[in-house]
Amino acid sequence: MLLENNTKKVINLINNFDDLNNIDKLRLSIYILENKNFDVNFNTRDILILLKEVLSKLDSNYRKTIINFSKYKHLLFFSAKYLELSNMEKKKFTAEMLFNIYETDFNDKIINNEINKSLPIYDYSYCILNSRKIPSEH
Repeated sequence: MLLENNTKKVINLINNFDDLNNIDKLRLSIYILENKNFDVNFNTRDILILLKEVLSKLDSNYRKTIINFSKYKHLLFFSAKYLELSNMEKKKFTAEMLFNIYETDFNDKIINNEINKSLPIYDYSYCILNSRKIPSEH
C-alpha cells in the first residue's frame, strides 16, 4: 500500500483488486477514473490516455468494440463497492488502484517501462492527500 490510514473498506477493495487479471485492472481503472464521482485538482486525462493505450496493447479488441461493462459481473461488483465509499475513501482507493497498476508486472518490458515512466502516481497521491475540502453550500 502506498498510503497510510486507509479504511478497512479501501484495504479490502484493493486486496480484491490485486486478484484481478491485468486487463481487468486496466478496464476497471479506466471506468473508475472516467466516473470517479469526486473532484481533484489533477489532470487525470493523461493517466486515462496511458491506461487506454496499454489496454489496447494487451487487448486487441479494446478499440474495435464498444465495451458493455455489464458483461463483467466481477467489475460491476467493484463498481458497486466503490460507490459505497466516502469521497476521501474514493480518492484513496484511486491512488491505491493506480499504485497497484504501477507495481504490476505486465510481462512486457515495453509496457512496464511505459507505466513506470509515465504514470504520475506519486504526484496524484500527493495532490489527493493535500486537496482542500470545499465547504458544501446550504
